[in-house]
Amino acid sequence: MGAIVHLSAADGHRLAAYRADPVGTPKAGVVLLHEIYGVNTHIRGIADALADEGYAVRVPALFDRAEKGVELDYSAAGAEHGRYLRDQIGWDAPLLDVAGAMETLKGFGKIAVVGESYGATLAWRAAAQLPLAAAVCGSPGHLDEFLDEAPRCPVLIHFGARDPATPIEVRDRARAIAAVTAFDYDAGHAFTCPHREGFDSLATRAAETRTMDFLKQHLQG
Repeated sequence: MGAIVHLSAADGHRLAAYRADPVGTPKAGVVLLHEIYGVNTHIRGIADALADEGYAVRVPALFDRAEKGVELDYSAAGAEHGRYLRDQIGWDAPLLDVAGAMETLKGFGKIAVVGESYGATLAWRAAAQLPLAAAVCGSPGHLDEFLDEAPRCPVLIHFGARDPATPIEVRDRARAIAAVTAFDYDAGHAFTCPHREGFDSLATRAAETRTMDFLKQHLQG
């Protein structure tokens, strides 16, 4: 279904992106933000599923700023390399890439950002800085570092209650923010990824249903 395209960011950076489009006229646009493993099979599958729901989807290759064509496996070595690239790039430059992806979706109406793990924290920051209609954050790591950045749109967060990256005090601070709807699942970090040890199929189905309902409400309403 998908194809690789190229985008431009405001600072002149050129990056690849995975593009998935629905059959027929898109209902809205979604920018999907990947984990520290890059634009891999799992992330492309999520993009395709969102396209099946009627959304035009772009997945910017955020690591292109440090290394082109990154697609890491779910191993300790893959995680280590992904964290290295994340730290090389920093937390600000990727928002330019998100904005560049949004530019390509403007013709489709409202735009949301959906992020997984590393991408979820970037989705939170994008909700505070970019003109989005909605944001979905799945297992955001490092969220505590950016909770003072108030979102400008509705935000849905999926927390793993056993995720060490988001202890209860972080979850409580997040759900106290007016724009936030948050759910806790009896699971660990990144529980929606079938390629990771902590995958939980029941929690994943619940999270996916809530995500689709949330997107429908804020993108199609």
